Amino acid sequence: NTHLQTLPGNAEKVRALVVANDGTLYSGSDDGIVRIWSGDDGSQLGTLAGHENCVTTLAVGLDGTVYSGSVDMSIRVWAGRQDGSHFIRTLVGHADFVESIALSKHGKVYSGSWDKMIRVWSAVDGTHLPSHLGTLEGHTDIVYTVAVGADGTVYSGSHDCTLRVWSGHDGSPVRTLQMGDAVLNIAIGAGNTMLVAHGCHISTWNGVAAETAILCVLDSVVNAMAIGQDGRLFIVCWDDETVHVL
Repeated sequence: NTHLQTLPGNAEKVRALVVANDGTLYSGSDDGIVRIWSGDDGSQLGTLAGHENCVTTLAVGLDGTVYSGSVDMSIRVWAGRQDGSHFIRTLVGHADFVESIALSKHGKVYSGSWDKMIRVWSAVDGTHLPSHLGTLEGHTDIVYTVAVGADGTVYSGSHDCTLRVWSGHDGSPVRTLQMGDAVLNIAIGAGNTMLVAHGCHISTWNGVAAETAILCVLDSVVNAMAIGQDGRLFIVCWDDETVHVL
């Protein structure tokens, strides 16, 4: 693969990346700053400053609203680039690091934390500001990853070695799968194809079967994982700085 470009400007390690529908790229790093980059030429367009510690996770809604989670235990909500990228609100409730954020097309925001909780928030909707709606409780250790299916079903993975499934309607628990290792990442592709990274394994799951099927075994645990629109799997492992494509 060809290295196309390097985007300088982050003073410390980058921990989160997300791309908005308009192609704008957002990065979050250990200096607590979210940086905004042009998807066309890679130039830095601005910064979103306010977190008091590392930015660990980012998500962008269909309307361009940006949600950033941090070691400072908060989620900060920002208007999208088309609306001036201004600060909207801080969401407070977690008692430890915010590790993951996932958005539902049905107007909900889900955040997973080191406090073992998944919190549910309303998304920005016009003039209505986001607010806390409730919690999904059941994990007994760090919630590393949260993902939302096309139908609104919520999936979460934890250091307690379980993959849990929750109703997107009322948050009730639907199913718990024992994975044998900490569940670090969940990626959902077209057709609700689901891949689960647990320990050094990546498994497939159709959302219905009682068990998952191992797709591959890696040399290291997975740090980040995504499914491309063409079905390719992109993986970054802890022990290297390489993006592996399967």
